[in-house]
Amino acid sequence: MYKAIFLFLCISLMSEAQNKRFVYEYNFAQDSTHIEIKTKELLNLDIGKEGSKFYASEILEQDSLVRIKEKPMGKYPYQGIKFLDVVIKKDPSFEMNFYTSCLIYYNASLKKKLEWQILPEKEKILGYSAQKATTILYKRKWTVWFTTEIPIQDGLYLFQGLPGLIIKAEDEKKSISFNLIGIKSLNHFDINVVPYFFRFKTVQINENEFKTVIKNYFDKPSRQLSDAGNDNQVFYLEGKEVSSSEFYRAMEQNNKNALKKNNNLLRYDIIK
Repeated sequence: MYKAIFLFLCISLMSEAQNKRFVYEYNFAQDSTHIEIKTKELLNLDIGKEGSKFYASEILEQDSLVRIKEKPMGKYPYQGIKFLDVVIKKDPSFEMNFYTSCLIYYNASLKKKLEWQILPEKEKILGYSAQKATTILYKRKWTVWFTTEIPIQDGLYLFQGLPGLIIKAEDEKKSISFNLIGIKSLNHFDINVVPYFFRFKTVQINENEFKTVIKNYFDKPSRQLSDAGNDNQVFYLEGKEVSSSEFYRAMEQNNKNALKKNNNLLRYDIIK
C-alpha cells in the first residue's frame, strides 16, 4: 500500500533544477526499556540548488497560524512537536547550521564529514535500488540505505556524503528510525528562511559552545535563561501561562525523567 501511494506521488522524479521536498516518517522510543513502543512524527527534507533544510512538518502548520495571528492553545511556540531542531546544510561543503530550542533559541555552526562504510548489500525500497552503508554519529552507530537513482549526496538529519539520497536510517538498537514516505515538488525554496521563532533573538554559537548549552539544558535549564537575561520571558505549560519558577521545576523534572529512562533524544547524543 505504501509503495503504491509513494509511486503515485513520485511519477515525475526529480531533475537537478527542481526544488523537492522529501517527507520522512520519524519513529523513536521514548523509553529504552520499551523500544517496541514508539512515537512517530513527519519530517521534511527540502532540497534546492543552495543546499537543504530538515525540520518537523508540523512547524509549517504552526507558522501559518502565527502569520494569521492565531495562537493554538498548547502549541505555542511549537509545543507538541517532538523534533524541535532545524538542520540547514550548505552545498557543497560539510558545513551546516543546527537551530535548536533549549528554552532560548540557538544557531550552532557545525561541520560534519562522516566516515562511511559502504557495504555490498542491496535491496528494493519503495521501488528504488538501495545500497547499505554504516557510520557512527556522536557514538551512536547507524545503518542507512541510499539510492543513486536519486543523485543527491544528502539525507535526513546530519547525514550526507553518500553517492545518492539516504532514504532510510536506523540506529543499532533499533530505537530510532527514519523512512522516506513521499516526494513532491516545491515552487520555491529559500535556504535562508528559517521557522518563525528561530528568526528573533537567536544566539550564535560554535560546536563546543553547543555541547555546553545542551549539557546545561539537561542539568539545570533555569541557568540557561538566567544567563541569557530574559527577565520578560513568558512561560507556558500545556497552553497555560505559568510563573518562571513553576516552569523551571517542571522542565528540570522532565529532563531527569528523560535521562532516567535513557530517552532517545538525538540532541543528548552530542554530550554522551
